[in-house]
Amino acid sequence: MNDKLGKVQKPSVGNILGKKKVYVCILIQAPAEAPKELHDIIQKYWDAVEINLSNLEKKAGVINKIFVEGIPGKGEDVSMGIKEASLGAWQISEIRTKSGAIFEQLEDKEILLKVVDWSKCLNVGLMSQQVADTITNELKEESEKRLNYIKNSLINNIDEGESALIFTGNQDIQIPENIEKFIISPPELDMVAQWIKKAQQEMEEKIRNQYNAQQEKEQKDESDKTDSGLWTPN
Repeated sequence: MNDKLGKVQKPSVGNILGKKKVYVCILIQAPAEAPKELHDIIQKYWDAVEINLSNLEKKAGVINKIFVEGIPGKGEDVSMGIKEASLGAWQISEIRTKSGAIFEQLEDKEILLKVVDWSKCLNVGLMSQQVADTITNELKEESEKRLNYIKNSLINNIDEGESALIFTGNQDIQIPENIEKFIISPPELDMVAQWIKKAQQEMEEKIRNQYNAQQEKEQKDESDKTDSGLWTPN
């Protein structure tokens, strides 16, 4: 998440109805075991997204197509996938599909899986620089293929005058130049980021305190061992 959180970034809505448009929305979901406080904040985020989307649809056009980054396929397959990934995003999608919107394919499954696998390979602690270079080049090649596939999916599946909703993990997702881009970024998104940042800081402090306490205990134990209690001449 970047410094632009909490701001609505959009082109002018004047004379926009006849153009291709995408509404970009960050896809977030807390793990089931996460604190209730985080779940509540994320629910507020999705409530705000729904309000912003509804207002935007009134000005720039209702959503006809829905795309989801990271979930290949289309139709019911994507609907089931997004329900597992984020209930809030699924609920927003469900409202639109009941009004006629459809899930379109954004990702090629084989390309996506290659990107995921090459990324995993790069993070296993490689010993050989040659192997690392090979993996890096393969990852770069497949990532470029993925970006091109996503761009072509948007170009080919959004008709003139249509509006599409994209759920993504990156607000800066590359959108073809002939498609207007609206970023849905309510203040609640910043609240989620701040909560996560604070939780991480608290966790790091807890680990640091535990480490320091362990170090002090080991030093004390070592000191006790060296102090035998016997008198020795100087």
